[in-house]
This record gives sequence, C-alpha cells and structure tokens, in this order.
Amino acid sequence: MCLCFLLLTLIGNAGEEYVDSTGYKNYYLQEIQIVSNPKSESKLLEFPASITVFNTRNIEDCRIISLKDLSTLSPNFYVPDYGSKLISSVYIRGIGSRINSPVIGLYVDNVPYLDKSAFDFDFMDIEKVEVLKGPQGTLYGRNTMAGLVNIYTRSPFDYQGTKIRGGYGNGNAWSVALSHSYKVNEKFAFSLNGRYRKDDGYFMNEYTGEKSGTSEVVGGRGQLQWRINRRLKINISSDFEYSRQNGYPYSKYDKFEKRWEKINYNDEASYKRNLSTTSLFVQYTHECFVMSSTSGYQYLKDNMHLDQDFTPLSVFTLQQKQKQNAFTQEVVFKSSAFRNLQWVAGIFGFYSGLRTDGPVNFKKDGISYLIEGQTNTQLSALKVQYPKMPDLSLNIDNYNLYINGIYQTPTFGLAVFKQLVYNNMFTNGLSGTIGLRLDYENSRIKHNTYSTDNLRGNISGQMTVVRPSVIGGDLVIPILIPLDIPLSIEGKERMDMWELLPKFELKYKIGKSSVLYLSAARGYRSGGYNFQMFSNLIQSQIREKIMQTAFYQMPSGIFPEIQVSESMPMRDIIAYRPEHSWNYEIGGHSVFGDNRIFADISAFYIDCRNQQISVVSGYGRITKNSGRSVSKGIEASFRYVPMDNLQFSVSYGFTHACFVSNNDGEIDYKHNYVPFTPKHTLAITGGYSIPVNCSWLDKIDIDLQYLGRGRIYWTELNDVSQPYYELVNGSFSFTKGPFNLKIWGKNIFNRRYQSFYFEVMNAQNLKQDNGFAQKGRPVTFGTDVTIRF
Repeated sequence: MCLCFLLLTLIGNAGEEYVDSTGYKNYYLQEIQIVSNPKSESKLLEFPASITVFNTRNIEDCRIISLKDLSTLSPNFYVPDYGSKLISSVYIRGIGSRINSPVIGLYVDNVPYLDKSAFDFDFMDIEKVEVLKGPQGTLYGRNTMAGLVNIYTRSPFDYQGTKIRGGYGNGNAWSVALSHSYKVNEKFAFSLNGRYRKDDGYFMNEYTGEKSGTSEVVGGRGQLQWRINRRLKINISSDFEYSRQNGYPYSKYDKFEKRWEKINYNDEASYKRNLSTTSLFVQYTHECFVMSSTSGYQYLKDNMHLDQDFTPLSVFTLQQKQKQNAFTQEVVFKSSAFRNLQWVAGIFGFYSGLRTDGPVNFKKDGISYLIEGQTNTQLSALKVQYPKMPDLSLNIDNYNLYINGIYQTPTFGLAVFKQLVYNNMFTNGLSGTIGLRLDYENSRIKHNTYSTDNLRGNISGQMTVVRPSVIGGDLVIPILIPLDIPLSIEGKERMDMWELLPKFELKYKIGKSSVLYLSAARGYRSGGYNFQMFSNLIQSQIREKIMQTAFYQMPSGIFPEIQVSESMPMRDIIAYRPEHSWNYEIGGHSVFGDNRIFADISAFYIDCRNQQISVVSGYGRITKNSGRSVSKGIEASFRYVPMDNLQFSVSYGFTHACFVSNNDGEIDYKHNYVPFTPKHTLAITGGYSIPVNCSWLDKIDIDLQYLGRGRIYWTELNDVSQPYYELVNGSFSFTKGPFNLKIWGKNIFNRRYQSFYFEVMNAQNLKQDNGFAQKGRPVTFGTDVTIRF
C-alpha cells in the first residue's frame, strides 16, 4: 500500500512502490518521473518550481475523495472544510479566495474549470493530481496567480479490469463505487464508472432537532480513447455529478469570551448542484512539433438556500441559483524533439454564460429590526438635530418583503502565449526560461433587482402648533402619511481587462540527482461584480424613498432639507478590480543516499497589489480590494526510506503574510496578518508493510499521519483566530489476493478546533456583528472493502 506520507514530499511522487515476490511492498526513490501535459514535459526532479504529485495509490489508500482532502498534505496548501460544495476556498502562500474569483486554476484532463462552484467534486479513478505553486499565468492565464491543480483520470489503455468498492463509517456514512476499463484492441479502449456516497452529518441543529451538514452525492464518468496511429490520438470523456447538502453547522461564537453556543437556526439551509463536464482532446505528433487541441463544455446548475442570520429569529433568508454554460478551447504547439532550444506556443479562448438569481426575503424580524428600526433611529436622530420636526415613526404593513435579483454575467476571453527554454546555456546543466502571455477578458453584467410587492405602510406621528392660550392652547395635529413604494434597481455594466503575464526562470542541474532553480513570475486574478451589494443598495433606496415621501407631504420649513449627494457610478459600487502579484522563488530538489533520501527546500516572496478580500458589508459578504500585502516564507520536506518496506516523511511550510497597506476609512489594518492563511503547516507521517503470506492473508499495511496547521486569523482585524492544532489519522489494511479490507480513522483523538469563522450583521445590534464558527469534523472512522478482478 502506498503510504500517506508520500503525499507530503514537495515533489510528492518522487518515490514509487512495487510489490515483490514476497507479497509486501518495497519503496524506493527514483527520478525518472515525468510531469507531462500539452504545454510542458519534464522529469519531476528537474521541474523548476514547487510541485506535489499524488498518484493513484496515494489517492485511494489515503481516502482522498475531493480537493479538500489534499489540505496541508502539500506545504502551505490549505483548503478549509466548511460550508457547501458551492464554497471551495483555497489558500496558498498567503493568497486565497473565499468568494467570487478563484485564486488557483483547476484543470481536469486538461480542461479548465472556470467557476470554483465546480471545484468540489468526488474523485474516482484518478491517475494523479499535480499541485503547482506560484503564478502559472504565462501558460494558464487568469486566476492561477497562487498556483494550479492538474487532475488526470486513469487511461483505459494503461489499466484494465473491474473494481468494486464499498464502505461504511460513523455518522451513517456509506459509499459504493464500480468501475470498469477495457481495451478492445491496440487502437481503442474505454472506461465507465459510477459512484454513490451519503452521510447523516455529525452536528445537530437544536432548533429543528435534525442533523446539520448531511450530504449525498451520485455521479458517473465515461471515457473513450482512440490511438488511431502513432501520430494521432483522440480522447472523449464525459462526467456527471449530482450533489445535495442539507444545512450548515454554523454555531454562534462569542469572540470576547471565546464561548461556543449550540447550532440554533430556524430557516432552511441547503445546497443542490448538477455538474456536467464533456471534453474532446486531439493530439497530433509531427517530427518537429506536437499539436494538441482541447475542447471543453461544462454545465452547472445549482440552488442554495441560506438562513442568513443563523439564529432562531426570522430576519431574512438568501437564495442563490446559478445556471452556467461554459465553453473553452485551447490549441497548443510545442517542440517534440529534445534540443537545447525548447518552445511552446498557443491560443486560448473561453466563454461563460452565467445567470444568477439571488432573491432576499426580509421576514417579520428583518422588517422590524432592519427597516422599521433603522428608519425610526434615523428619524429620532433628526428630531434631536431639528427640534421643530414632528415626532414620527415608521410602520410597515408587509408581512415579508421579497427582493428578487436577476444577474446575467456573460464573460469571454482570449489569450496568446509563448515560452522558450534554452538548455545548456553557457555551461552544461544551466537552462533559462522566458515566457509571455497576453490575456484579454471582457466581463458584463445585466442586473435587475426589484421587490415583488410594493413596500406598504405609513409614517405616523403628531405635530404641535403653538397658539396663544386665549385661543385655547397648543393644537396637536395627528400625522398619517401612507406609503406604497415600488423598489427597483436596473442597469448594465461592463469591464475590460488586458494583462501581460511574463515569466523568468533559471535552472541549474548538478550531476544527476540535484537541481537548483530561481524564478520570477507575474500573476493576476480577474475582477468581477458583487451580487450581494444590491441588497444593501435596495435598503438604502428604501430609507431614501421613505424620507422623501415624508418630506414632500410635510409643511415647508418643518422637515429638514434632504441633502442629496452625488452618487458614485454603479460600476464603482458593485465591482472589484483585478488583483496582481509578483512571485519570486528560489529552491532545489535532491535525491541521495543510494536513492533512499529525498530533500527539498524553497523560499518565496510575493508582492500582491489590490488583494481581493472577503468582508462583511450590510446583509452579506462582498469582495473588496484591500490595498497591498506581502507574503514570504519557506517550504521544506525530507523523506527517508531506511528499509524496503518502511519509510517516513516530514513536510513543513511557513507563511508570513501581512498587509502593507489596507485602510477601509475607519480602521487601518497595516501590519495585520492576511486572514484565512495558516502561518504553519506540518505533516509527519510513516508507514510499514508487513508480509504475512499465510493461507488467508498476504500482508498488513499500517499508516499513521500527523497534520498540523495554524495560527489562522479569521478577520482583517486579527481579533479572532484558531491557534495551531493537530489532527492524527491512521489506517490498517489487510490484503489477500484481489481482496482488500481497510480500517481507517481520521481525527482519531477528536481534536476540537474551528474549521471556519465568519461575521454577519446583527439585526438586534447593528454596532456589533454576530460571529459564527463551524467546528471541525469530529473523530470519524469506518471500513472500506475493495475487490479487483
């Protein structure tokens, strides 16, 4: 069995394993591992960057079922496990993305996934996963400024047979999967697989008395491959997944007393998603070049319901429905023969048609606290400032106020790129790389936010008219101003982005077992639009129209003059700008000690401008440009194979990411840590394969895994954080011929920690936001049975 700690070395799969005639597994390090895709091909040891590779055995034996399970297994790579599949936040080296544009690129069989709502899917029949760190913009373009994840499925030409797997664990978690690969002849092969997984969750919602965080996933994949001749091959694949989640285990957290409360909210919280991806890959090999064409189509349709206040109050709920049709096309040419001068050039284009429906439903408590309460507070403040103003109060008749929002955001882009590598430059072993990409992106929004019913009610009060006492004293006149206000915001905006993304690299190979490299590259993350901002704008429109109605129906001179300030252009209100960075890195890889010792180290410095940060704003979270931050750190790994069936590994990452400038007009966050970035990541693992060779058992494999991460700050203010914590995982695996039984456990010591913290508006006290946290998943354990034939 491949050991989990193989995942932790910075170049991951520098080591392979084999089963010898005794039936147990030997481990050895080798350098002849190839990182190959349509754009580049390199021996893994000679790859001039920080990269982790996870192979099939790593993924299956260590129960990696999604991108989130790779968190911390690669140094400074953190994917928090919280919320729904809609939220796939990835943080690498102090750069991350919680909402909107992703910070990493994700490719599956060379097809880019444009929207990170599609990032969290279940793995099956995966051949390998590559995690590349640092900007990959020259070859991959937009939204790869922190890194890139390449996922490759298994080829039916390389693997044939049938595999059946079933598993069960606590939380009533069970899964089944079936896959079959068949090579018809030397020119044609196909594979099919199907999967199903569910669990009942691990947390309880006190209000409903039901489990929170339950999930269910069903999916399948088909693949056809033709090797028509030695020059031409064609691959067609299609994957579908339906997923459903019920509830999010968010509980109120007092950051001052550091006290958890129980999960306790009343309104629906759920997420459903249909995800389908189809691709066509064509490769033609000529004597002088290799041409590759990759065409992709992805369909995503989802529906999220959210109790936005996460309390028993009926304040307001949020629904978000997305429907996306995304098309991508890339054509790449690269040199085929090994010469000192290597080159790659290509063109890339994409179109994403996305419609988002984001209705917000203000309920009884929301109308009372947020509309009536805020307006009456404003009227009371005006009364103090203008004593002649009558005593007024707002009364709303609507039982609820449904604000619908329809946002169409078509985006398209084009890019051309070229990269040159010159080997044995000036001296043997020295190579230099220079690359440049020109990227254009056009993003539009057509928005229509409106209330399905007019805001109805009245402004009531009384006005006192002072009269001489001889007439009868002061006259009290009642005031009742009816309200019947339509609410709507409608318009169009567009954003054009041009980017030049250069890359420079030097690499020096020392003998056959060591490589040093130095690189500098520019990356960027595209800008976009904040849909949740429209709820805030509608709320401002409500207060403005109420005040105007009251002003125009009152006698002149009694009500204060309303000062109408010039408003910002809508694009400046709802849009956030692109984020840019320069990444500088130096490092090296080395294998020595008769190929039993592997060592790796790298250091990086990242200067990030206009960093996109998720912040609380009114009724939700938006992305804003925070200014500038600097991230610097190191990554190191050491792996030792003292004997053929025993090995261990240590992998460590350190990130110091702080704001250089970030001032929101009220608070200066300069020198504060960038939120959601672990300062330390540490993985220490080991494994042992024991030969048994009896009539009922061939071998036993033992794995142990220690994962540590922290401190993680959750806010720009750095007033809430998760200290360093550790998770211990382990498994025992028993194998007899084609049968394998695995007994596994994760978070074995039931470590309590925050996997996520966020703040939302407190309807009852607008001066202090409510904080909510999600506890990390408790101890989980179970068994898996696998049969191969």
